[in-house]
Amino acid sequence: MEFARNLRYLRHLNHISQNELADHLGYKSFTTVQKWEDGSAVPPYKTILRLAEYFQVEVEDFMHSDLSTAMKSEIPILGIVRGGEPLEAQQQYIGFEHVYPDDARHSDCFYLQVVGDSMKDARILPGDLLYVHRQDYLDNGDIGVVLLDNQDATVKQVFYRDGCMILQPANEAYSPIVLNKEDMQSRNVRIIGKVLHNRIKFA
Repeated sequence: MEFARNLRYLRHLNHISQNELADHLGYKSFTTVQKWEDGSAVPPYKTILRLAEYFQVEVEDFMHSDLSTAMKSEIPILGIVRGGEPLEAQQQYIGFEHVYPDDARHSDCFYLQVVGDSMKDARILPGDLLYVHRQDYLDNGDIGVVLLDNQDATVKQVFYRDGCMILQPANEAYSPIVLNKEDMQSRNVRIIGKVLHNRIKFA
């Protein structure tokens, strides 16, 4: 069973301490995670399911595959995107992130780093990395990255209603951005891509 080695590998890969992981799972001490990683204990199956969901891996792979050898592909991190009011798009490379084979099969993808908290109820928080598939359309209800005025990039859930595009935040402290046909033309609205998932980052 590869669980202990994979847990240690994924935790280091995501820059998460044993204390942070234990706290996230509701344990009072890091020693529980420490025991899982040294192989002296195994968590309940429900906790394994939570861990697999948390690290976005399949349970079967988590338990029986060596994930450190499976993660070969690197995806660039391109600038930052605001989860709040639109932020001027920055075309710069911040670095690279490794991705799993299931993610690597999506062509033309990249990461964007999030600032702002307008999507917090969708669990998209400042510092997270959005895995974005580059495309120029979004279906109703998709979460995507939209460029406004040729320079302001924002991440929102997109809806279409009565001829309008609605950029809906997932935080009641923010108001939706409603764009009618004239607004979309005058503001040069352009869809950058669809968010496939986000990689959680801790401070």
